[in-house]
Amino acid sequence: MDPGRSSCGACAQAAEDRRQVTVRDVATAEVFDEGSRHVILRAGSRACHSVPLVNRAGVPVGMVSSHHERPLPGFTRAQLHALEATGLMVGRWLSWHRHTVVLDALAHLHTAATEER
Repeated sequence: MDPGRSSCGACAQAAEDRRQVTVRDVATAEVFDEGSRHVILRAGSRACHSVPLVNRAGVPVGMVSSHHERPLPGFTRAQLHALEATGLMVGRWLSWHRHTVVLDALAHLHTAATEER
């Protein structure tokens, strides 16, 4: 693990770097500390890929990771592009949802609660 990083793992690296991270083999990847590596391998995951879900400003609002039983050979450029596009669309939708639907629902609940007093 890079000593400058605040946390370890593919998800943390993807969030910090705001880019996809492929771990081809958990057993040898430097992104994990030994404790994390042990837990992931014990769970049966030998490889993983993390895709940050980012808003319009490029800030991660979530993460999607896939875990694989065997080491990964990698992804094609087209596959990585499609995953990045999906991360952008989902991240923007999540951000919109939080700032519209959720806030509208909270405003509705507040109005309903204060009208009953």
